[in-house]
This record gives sequence, structure tokens and C-alpha cells, in this order.
Amino acid sequence: MSFRLRHPILIAAVFAPLALAAEPAVSAPLPAGSARPVDERARLERLSDQVSASFDSARGGFVDRTGLPCESAVELALTLGHEDPQAPWRQRGLATIDWTRTLMDTMSGGFVTRASRNGPDMSAFEMRTDVNGRRLSLLLAAWKETGEARYLSDAGRVAGFMDRVLVDGRGGFVSAQVGDRELEPGVNGIAIRAWLAWAAADGDPRKRDFALRSIERVWETSFDPLGVLLRRGSMGEVMAWPQLIDQVEMGRALVYAWRLCGRDRDLQRARGLGQVLIAKFEDAEHGGFLTQARPNKDGTIRGASRDPGENAKTALFLAELAAATSDAAYHEAGRRALAAFEKQLAKEKAGSMAADWALAQRALLAPDVPEAPAWRAAATPAPAQPRVVIFKPGKRPR
Repeated sequence: MSFRLRHPILIAAVFAPLALAAEPAVSAPLPAGSARPVDERARLERLSDQVSASFDSARGGFVDRTGLPCESAVELALTLGHEDPQAPWRQRGLATIDWTRTLMDTMSGGFVTRASRNGPDMSAFEMRTDVNGRRLSLLLAAWKETGEARYLSDAGRVAGFMDRVLVDGRGGFVSAQVGDRELEPGVNGIAIRAWLAWAAADGDPRKRDFALRSIERVWETSFDPLGVLLRRGSMGEVMAWPQLIDQVEMGRALVYAWRLCGRDRDLQRARGLGQVLIAKFEDAEHGGFLTQARPNKDGTIRGASRDPGENAKTALFLAELAAATSDAAYHEAGRRALAAFEKQLAKEKAGSMAADWALAQRALLAPDVPEAPAWRAAATPAPAQPRVVIFKPGKRPR
């Protein structure tokens, strides 16, 4: 549901309970019945087996019945395949990427969301920023894993489409090829991570600087001084209550930017978002994290749904943040998220859902730490007062 909060005093009154800039991370109690120790490596193996069982070569690999590839399953497959080259993970991940190439528009270079089904289905032809950002990241991962130039070439085509169609010249990315042009924090978090990976592929400082400028633009347009990222309209009006996925995806982009570029303020911003998640989004009664933080008049947070996919990504962000800050509170919060969905994970048959949780569990056990690239020197900036030389014509002979 979309709504608008226009009056600045009303906005401050509604979101005042989320002012956490100076507060330490708070650990919520474990829900009842979740204190039993869990073999996390056995859980990771079980989740990985569910993902492996979802591979269907007739559909294209890790692709569901609607024709939608599962980027999380491919990411997991490439990671596990790198660790164990004898296992079929690597081959299956690359096979899915090769099939996904059929969803690339040959003219623009961008990806449509999924394969179209029988009958009119215009949603299949959407070219969304989050989809193209995830698939750009996978193409770059496939290039690093195999060294094959075709993956880097395809990545260049996707990046070219994003640069022409999805980029806002002031910084940031719009959400899709068509539609509103406002910046959504969650979508930008995915796109910024992909753009930084694209910049790191050849150490291009111009691409890096645009990704960093995009972070600043999102912070300028979406961050509220009270401590949360908000979705705002073209006039600055608040369009929705604070969304979990916005804090998570932008938080992951901030940690990734800190790893690759070394800006301390990015890690500090990510730490603040992590504090907000634990203090205001975590459901202390049932466990897990709420999809949105809508406060009541007394400052408590109104109950909301707990989306399993968003919770898996939240656990992944908290694991990455814990590794970056050495703060055990974030690590424990991620573990609580997995514990809250333990029964559902044991029954879950969908490979896409299991893949998100497997990535989160793996990060809690041993997070991947990307190496900072050797950035090329930036071009010399133009002088503030350029020298102007005026040539006067010589005197004509009489």
C-alpha cells in the first residue's frame, strides 16, 4: 500500500522511535524453544542438498516453473564449485548462466526478468535494475571462475544497458526501464554492489567513483537523520514505512564498498543500519525480522509479516557486518534469524529459498572477504582556472 506523509512534524513524530544513531546494538532474546544447539554445518549441507535437488536441466538449470532463474542458487553453485572442483556445482552454475543468456535483449544488452509463459505476459519483459544488477554480478563471478572472455563481454553489455537506461546522472539507479524515477534504497544497494564489482574487474576509478557517488546520492535522498532509510517521492515526501529490504541491501552495499574502497564512513553507516535492524525490526516474541517497522503511538513496533527470503538476506548482511566490525552482536542476530525459521527450513522444498538461507548460513560460518583491487590512477582533473591563450593575427604587409 502506498501512502504519503507530507508534514515534517508528523514525519518526525512517527519515526522518532527509530532514532538510533548513538545507541549500541541490542540483542533481542531468543524465542521460546530456539535455544537448543544446532549443528550449523549439517544445516548448511542439508540446505545445499535442497538447492542441488532443484536443478532441472530441462528448464535451464536453477530455473523455476515460471521461467525465473534463481541467482542465489547460481551464486552458491559457483562458490561451492570453486571449493570442490570435482563436484557438479560449478558445471550446473555455469549451465544456468548460459541458459539465462536467452533472456538478454540482443539490441539493448539488458536482461528481461524471466522467460515468457504461454499467452500474453507483459511482466516477463520487464527490465528491472535489481535483476540486471544480480546477473551482472553473476557474469563477473563466472568470468573470474573460468577466465572465459565471453562472460566478461556479456557483463560489458549488461553494464552498458544499465549505464544508458538505468543510471541517474546525478548518482544512483532508477528501479526499472520504465516507471517512477525515484531512487529506492534496496534496488540501489544491489546495483551499487554490481557496479563496484564491474569497476573492480579492471580497476577503473571512474566506475568506482560513480558507485561511491551513488551511495552519497541515496544517503542524501533516502536517509533520515533519525536512523533509517526511507522511500521518498520526487518532492521528498515519505512513500512507505521503513522497509527491511532497503536497510539490508543498502547495508550490504556499504560493507562491500568499505572492503573495496576503504572509506570508513561506509562501514559506520552499515553499522548504524545493523543497529536499527536489531533494535526495531527484530521480532523478540516470534524471532526473525519484520518486513517493515511501523511504530505505534507509544513507540513500540506494530506487528508485520516475516518474509523468509528477506530474513535470509538479513542474516547474510549481519554476518558480513559482523566479519567487518568484529562485533559478535551482529553475528548472534543472524543466527537468531536462522533459528526462527528452523522448522520451515526443514520442510522447505523450493531451491530458491534454500539457496538464500544456505548463503546466509555459510557466511555465518566463514564469510567471503573480497580483496580490494589495485585501482588505476584517476585522470588529472581540469584546472579550476584554465590558461587561455589568444593568438592575434599578424600585421598585413602594405
